[in-house]
Amino acid sequence: MRALFTLILTVCGFWAVEFALFHSSAYSTILRHDSSTGSVETSLRNELRRTRNNPRQILTIGDSRMGFQPRIGNGMHTGYEFASIALGGATPRDWYYMLRGADPSANRYSAVVVALGDYDDSETAEDLSVRAADLYYLIARLKYSDIPEFARSYHHDPKLEWAAARGIVLKGLVYKRDFQEFLLHPTARIEMAMLARKDSYYWVYNYVGPNQNMEGVAIDWKNRTLTVPPGFTDAQKAAYELRFLAERPPYTGVNSAYMHQWIGKIYEHYRGSKTRLVFLRLPRGPFIRPDQPEVNPHSSIREMPGVIIMPEHLFDSIERPGLFVDQMHMNGPGCGEFSRILAKEVSRTLDAL
Repeated sequence: MRALFTLILTVCGFWAVEFALFHSSAYSTILRHDSSTGSVETSLRNELRRTRNNPRQILTIGDSRMGFQPRIGNGMHTGYEFASIALGGATPRDWYYMLRGADPSANRYSAVVVALGDYDDSETAEDLSVRAADLYYLIARLKYSDIPEFARSYHHDPKLEWAAARGIVLKGLVYKRDFQEFLLHPTARIEMAMLARKDSYYWVYNYVGPNQNMEGVAIDWKNRTLTVPPGFTDAQKAAYELRFLAERPPYTGVNSAYMHQWIGKIYEHYRGSKTRLVFLRLPRGPFIRPDQPEVNPHSSIREMPGVIIMPEHLFDSIERPGLFVDQMHMNGPGCGEFSRILAKEVSRTLDAL
C-alpha cells in the first residue's frame, strides 16, 4: 500500500508539473520565438494583439511562398486593412488550427485569403498527411479534444498517429528540446522572448525582402538541361534541377484527399459566417514547366460553394527570373508587385459582391 501510495503521488506530481508548464499558456511566453512552435505562437499573438484601424479586415495565410506584405497593401488605401499569418513550412493542416486560434468565432474578418500552389490538388513530392513537423508547429494550439481528429489524420503511419496522440497528452515530450535549451541559458531566453513580444510584429511588418534574383539561369526544356551563371553554387543548381526538371509525381489522389480534409475544415470553420473565403494561386516560379498538372474539376476548392476563387493567371506577370530569389520564393521586388496586385484585386472583388 505504501508503494502504491508513493506511485500515485509521483504520478500526480508529474502530471501537475506537466499541466502547469505545458498545458497552460505559461510556457508559450518563453518559447524560442523562431522555433516551429514559437513561430506559430508569435504570429498568432501578434495578430490577436494588433491594433485594428478599420472594421473591414482581410487576413492572409499560406506558407513561405506567400510573399504578401501587409505594409504595402495597407499603403494602397483600398478601404480594407490587411494582415498576414503566413508562415514558412506551414501546411493546410497547420493553417486550419492557426485560423482557429486567430479567429475562434469566425467573425473577425471580412475575408480570409488562402494561398495555394495550384487549384488542382496536384501531387507533391512529400506526403503532407504524414508530416511529423506539424505536431511541433501546432503543439501549443492542440487540446485533448483534438486528439481524435489530429492524431487520426496520421492514419497512414500508425507510429506517427500514436506519437501525435501521446504528444498532445504529454506535451513535455514535444517541448523537450526547447525546454533543455531554455535550462541552459534561461536569462538570455527570457530576454529574447520579451524582446520578441515587444518588437516581432514590426520585424515582420517592415520586412522588405532580398534583392537577389534568378537572372542568368537558363533552362533548355527540350534537352532537359539547366545552366547557372558564375556565383551560383552546386547546391543551388541541384535544387533548381529538382524543381524544374525532375519528373512530376504521378497522380494518386493522396494529396487531393489531404486537401479535401484540411481545406474542407477551413471551409467548415467559416461556413455561415460573414467572412468570405478567398483562394488564390501563387506565382508558380521564375520558370514555368511545360508539363503543368491536368485540371482537376473535383479538386478541394472547386467543389466548395460560395467561396471566391481568384483568376488562375492573376499573377502571371510575376513569373519571371528577375522577381524570384530562388526556384520557389519571390524576392523583395517580387513580393512588392505581388502585394500590390493581391490588395487591389481582392479588394475590388469584395467590393463588387
